[in-house]
Amino acid sequence: MKPQNNETVYKLIHSQEMVQYMWRYTLHMQATQIPASVVFDELLDFSLLARAVNVEIARNDCLRLRIFRDGLKIKQFFLSDFRLDKILLKEFASKEEQEAFLDTDASKALKVFDGETFRIIFFKTADGKNGVFLNVSHMVMDFVAVFIFFRDLMAVYDSLKNASPLPKPLGSYEDTVRKEQNDPALEERLAREAALLEDWVARSGTPAFSMLNGTKTLDRQRKLMHNKNLRLPFVYMPLNDKTHLLKLHLNAEESRRIDAFLSENHFSPEWLLQLGLRTYLAKINRQENDVLFWVLCPRRKTVKEKRMGGTLASPMPWRETLPDSLTFRQALKQMGETQAFLFRHSDVPYTSIRQSELKRFRLSLLQSANSVMFSYLPLDENTFGGRKYEFSGYNFGHYVMPLYVITIRDPATGCYVFSYIHRLWLTTDAEVRRFHDGVKRTLLAGIAAPDKTLGEISEEI
Repeated sequence: MKPQNNETVYKLIHSQEMVQYMWRYTLHMQATQIPASVVFDELLDFSLLARAVNVEIARNDCLRLRIFRDGLKIKQFFLSDFRLDKILLKEFASKEEQEAFLDTDASKALKVFDGETFRIIFFKTADGKNGVFLNVSHMVMDFVAVFIFFRDLMAVYDSLKNASPLPKPLGSYEDTVRKEQNDPALEERLAREAALLEDWVARSGTPAFSMLNGTKTLDRQRKLMHNKNLRLPFVYMPLNDKTHLLKLHLNAEESRRIDAFLSENHFSPEWLLQLGLRTYLAKINRQENDVLFWVLCPRRKTVKEKRMGGTLASPMPWRETLPDSLTFRQALKQMGETQAFLFRHSDVPYTSIRQSELKRFRLSLLQSANSVMFSYLPLDENTFGGRKYEFSGYNFGHYVMPLYVITIRDPATGCYVFSYIHRLWLTTDAEVRRFHDGVKRTLLAGIAAPDKTLGEISEEI
């Protein structure tokens, strides 16, 4: 869909270039979609909610963003006006039917270049609840923007229902896009920060590849390529990007114990959950304590950015060396220091970091120094003004990286949920389940005895 009414045309900003870069490694556009739903206990007036959607489209300008091909480049523009004339309403007879239908839509590619940047579905659950499903291109929204959409949509719905003033206006994503166009000062700053980040990532030499099924992938490729010294395998295979999603959780008591530990010690859930993943990864990868993750950083620092749609998130290379002699508590503090460093430099484009990785470690385009993309989504029980709600993500069917781990504290149950999106040619569901069980044991052992060393905890689990 190309501009037709003299709309201003913009180049992609750095966060969007990350999405474009991912397209190089897959033949499936759905690999860069975000499908999610929110279900409420109350009965919604879907006619009124449809009106609220069109008000939201007018308020939230990323919903009016369209992208198109201009020769070999991808560019974008914002429609001044757009409405949805009809929104599908589905009524499901069972939970299984609901999940099957929404999973199917989640894995159906949006026709982004034809103007379809998102799909919305209203639905009624078998147990009498009402929900909204959104399937949106990552070029248009990141995960934070998805929650901003849901939250603002329901606030608009309440305003229409109560005949009260609309909520405070959202920030303009177009303003951010405009600000990042052809700014030499910005590019100079990013180049300086990229150099600092590159030196930080590479300070310990070439990292090792750590996978949730241990050294199986690396050992197999070493044998296949007759190279026993291979450290970084070939994992970005565009023809083998099919994925499966497993949602595994900690139970209510386990989650309560973690919450109590975090509250008492003032640690972030993100540090703790990631430390559990890293410690167990080290154990099953010949105690390789040097682990590199990609961690999705929201990059929303100002009040305006925190109330704005669009894609601002950027993956950051979180490389952490955690010696066996470090206590669990000390490791958590180190995680916090690393996060502070990375967030200070989170404006550095993913494309710059990836090119630096390829050059520094002499990799081919199909190799990687990391196996995991990690996100922690801090869901709030009061996100929807006191409404009880259930949030769900879905399997979009294809993904670029070997593993994407999305963790949340489910507001409906209080339980910590781990969504593992894994590429099927590299790992199996059974391997993911074994890995999750090991991570759970690591977390519980760590919070029970935080002054034990990582080596001692690793031996116990």
